[in-house]
Amino acid sequence: MEIGLLTPFIPERLDRARALGIRTLQIRLGPGFPIDTEDPDLHEAREAADRLRSGDFSVPVLGFYRNHLAPDPELRELEDRRLRNVLRMAPLFGARAVGVFAGRDPELPLEDNYPRFQEVWTPLARAAEQAGVRIAFENCTMYRGYPVRGINIAYCPAAYERLFELVPSPALGIEFDPSHCVKLMIDPLEFLRAFPGRIVHFHAKDHQRDSAALQQYGCFDVRTSQDRFPGFGEVDFTALLRELSRQNYPGPVTIEAERDPDFATEEEIRHALARSVHHLGEALARAKSSG
Repeated sequence: MEIGLLTPFIPERLDRARALGIRTLQIRLGPGFPIDTEDPDLHEAREAADRLRSGDFSVPVLGFYRNHLAPDPELRELEDRRLRNVLRMAPLFGARAVGVFAGRDPELPLEDNYPRFQEVWTPLARAAEQAGVRIAFENCTMYRGYPVRGINIAYCPAAYERLFELVPSPALGIEFDPSHCVKLMIDPLEFLRAFPGRIVHFHAKDHQRDSAALQQYGCFDVRTSQDRFPGFGEVDFTALLRELSRQNYPGPVTIEAERDPDFATEEEIRHALARSVHHLGEALARAKSSG
């Protein structure tokens, strides 16, 4: 397992990865990020893939995080078209997988989203199979506001079990991020053990709960915990990487460095990421030695 970094295709971010000694990337795509996902000829994708190869970067996974079960049918059609283009892009980058959100109508409970999930993702899974690319649903709640609303139904073991029953395609799997488990008070190690063979990609993001805020606001309030860079929160990465090794996980350990409240400037971020790379390197060594 190699340590990687989730990043958009931005020169300064690529320089950050290079300075950290990271050559394995997950490139984030979609509206607001470089590389046009609506161009059927994939001009920008081809150029970006060539530049990354010439810079000695590998891109085993792409990231496209949109709401594919949005209430608006025109928006669903647009995101469907974009994702099909991303699946076509993947071989250009040498990517074997695309990380996504399953999507959700935020006004409906999980169970009422399942029929639309089956309708939307059955043909998308078929397109992924034909492209030789796996789709990895990230276990992110995507909760926003209060009362809480979310745009992703694939965030807990019970949901994944149902989704894989509804669309039993080998192209579908999990992009596992332990930070979301900490947020939801789900044991991340038990989560991993429940889905051997389904873990397509691993996001290394940490999380820290705030006991004082939890006491004040309760567990449904987003103010009660915070995402952190790896090594600055509660996640036991050694145990998780040991389990991934046991499952013969084939991918990278990709740092997702977002929304840590303690690091805002470029200097602070670079310093914290260097500590995260060191922390994960030690965790990988311990996992290997105790395998």
